[in-house]
Amino acid sequence: MGVTKWIIICFLGLWCYNVNAHYPFLRVLNGSPTTIQQYPILAQLLLDAWGNQQFVQHCAGVILTSRHLISAAHCFQYNKDTGRNYSIPQYWKVRVGSTYRTRGGVLHKVKSIIPHYGFDKRYYTNDISVVVVAKKFTIGNLIRQGTIIKPESELSPNSVCTLVGWGSTERDGPQPDQLQQTMMLVIDQGYCKSQYQTIGAIIADSMLCAGRTDVDGVDGCFGDSGGPLIYKGVVVGLVSFGYACGLKYYPGVYTKVSHYTDWIVKTISYNK
Repeated sequence: MGVTKWIIICFLGLWCYNVNAHYPFLRVLNGSPTTIQQYPILAQLLLDAWGNQQFVQHCAGVILTSRHLISAAHCFQYNKDTGRNYSIPQYWKVRVGSTYRTRGGVLHKVKSIIPHYGFDKRYYTNDISVVVVAKKFTIGNLIRQGTIIKPESELSPNSVCTLVGWGSTERDGPQPDQLQQTMMLVIDQGYCKSQYQTIGAIIADSMLCAGRTDVDGVDGCFGDSGGPLIYKGVVVGLVSFGYACGLKYYPGVYTKVSHYTDWIVKTISYNK
């Protein structure tokens, strides 16, 4: 299947490169400020892109145990522009317990990163990973373990979900310092699949689409990757990819967590 469009994305404001239009690094558009007290399961993943100890929030994740979190596999890949392999733990730190992306909370070193063995960097299938921190999180009011959806569970179209993260609040805009939240709806899988087929992208059964089909501007965006889509307090998706940000005809695409419950449990048990 061919890709009909190309775009230029500036990655971390440090370099630019061509990517397939339907797979920019994703991605809260039209969000409102919130606090970590409301979402203590959320973690920041800070990347030292150039190996000079300048760690900047790049992705997000969900705390599952006192040592483990889940995020998107696409965050942890080799990058030809820097010549660095971001699956190596030294390039990352985890911040927990902070409302703000540039300060506060507690920083943790990363012990290991386990991207899903079947991750496909072209089509973003199996876009999930487990991250193990070197020192246990101190669980409390600002740092809590998340609950993930039961295996093989499915959400009905139009189910109301919440996306939270530090991603850009407007298309091509800067990332906010304060945590943001926005409400969106689960989109019918068949509709989402047909829309993305027009640009050569695949919507697999292991993916979940969410957004708004009646209005532009409700979506995740740059910096939200790996963060949680939440339904009634339960994590049902992880921010994966999309076509630009906030286009109503191209909903955001999320890793469907219920498809990976067994893999998550096994990976955590084998990587202490």
